[in-house]
Amino acid sequence: MIRGLVTSVTQRRVETVDQMLAWLIVTAYVPVAVAGVALDKVFRTTLGQHVPTAIFFALNGIALFVTEQLRRGGTARRRAVAVAARGEEQLSAEEQSDLRITRLTMRQAVTIGAAQIIALLPGISRTGSTISAGIFKGLNHEDSARCALLHAAPVIGGAALLKLPPLLGALGNGLRGPLLAGSVAAFVAAYLAPRYLARHFEHRALIPFAICCSVVGLGSLAYFAVA
Repeated sequence: MIRGLVTSVTQRRVETVDQMLAWLIVTAYVPVAVAGVALDKVFRTTLGQHVPTAIFFALNGIALFVTEQLRRGGTARRRAVAVAARGEEQLSAEEQSDLRITRLTMRQAVTIGAAQIIALLPGISRTGSTISAGIFKGLNHEDSARCALLHAAPVIGGAALLKLPPLLGALGNGLRGPLLAGSVAAFVAAYLAPRYLARHFEHRALIPFAICCSVVGLGSLAYFAVA
C-alpha cells in the first residue's frame, strides 16, 4: 500500500492494484480521522465508563448477529464471487482478494471506512463493524475481513500519532510499562488474527463472535448492576 501510494503520487497515475488499493484505504480513512479528533474527549470521558462499555459490547454482538441474519440469504452468492475470475487463476488468494476490493466504488469504500467511527465507542469492535459494512456493500466474508484489516493500518497509525506524544511526557509516568506490554500483546494478536479469520470465514460466519460479544457484554452489565 505504501509503495502504491508513493508511486501513484510520483508518477501521477492510479493504475496498478497497489495504487488503487492505497487510495481506497486513504480516502476511507478521512471520516474516522475527523470524527476521532473532533469527538475524542466524548469517547474517552462521557462514554468511556464501565456500564456504557458493557452496553456497547453487547450491542456489538447484536449488530454482528443482525448483519449475518439479514444477509444470510445471500451468503452462498457472496461466497461464489470469491472464485478466481478468468485470467486471475495464477494470482495468490491475497492478490485475488485485493483485486476484488479495488472493484469497490469510492463511495462504497468510504462507507466501509466510515463504519470505523462506530468503533470509537468503547466496546465496539473496529474489525466487526468494518466487516459488517463490507458484507452489506457486497463483499464476501473473506474479502470483508481482509478489507477490515487493511483499514486498520492508517487508523492505528493515526491513533498512535495522536496518543503517544502525551504518554511520553509526564502524563505517561507509571503507564509506560503496561503500555509496552499491551502493545506487544496487540502486535502478536494482530499478526495472528488474519490467519485465523481467513480460515474461519472459509466455512463459518459471524455468529460465534456475535454470541461471544453479547454474552460478555450482558454478563458485564449484570455484574456492574449488582456490584
